[in-house]
Amino acid sequence: MGEAFDRTGHFLGSAEGQTKSEVLEKLQRQFGDRASEIRIREQMGSEAEMPRYRCHKEVWALKIERVQLDSKEAQIEGRETDGSARLFMEPPYGPVRVDHAYMRKHNPQPGGYYVVYKDGYKSFSPAEAFEDGYTKI
Repeated sequence: MGEAFDRTGHFLGSAEGQTKSEVLEKLQRQFGDRASEIRIREQMGSEAEMPRYRCHKEVWALKIERVQLDSKEAQIEGRETDGSARLFMEPPYGPVRVDHAYMRKHNPQPGGYYVVYKDGYKSFSPAEAFEDGYTKI
């Protein structure tokens, strides 16, 4: 990808191509003498595969059966919601209360997993991703 700028540094436009020389020719043809600076940068092509990683972490996790938002409890109790929720897990485990920040960040869904890492960080993982990456020990 390349970009053309005038002598005051204002952006004139951009062009893409397979090679740097192709990008340069397109920019020169399009902007001619108006371009006093042309910047060409390399970008990762769509044919380049991203690096792959394998998970090796040990975590604690519970499968979520149901998510009960605090807003329902607050309505019954006649109070404002605090944005938290209770995650009901598969038996024999009781529900876990998570705060508003957790709900906003992770948006846990039934069938997925409530995950706690060794450092205490709490997360959510969709079932397919979790089950493909972790084996019960």
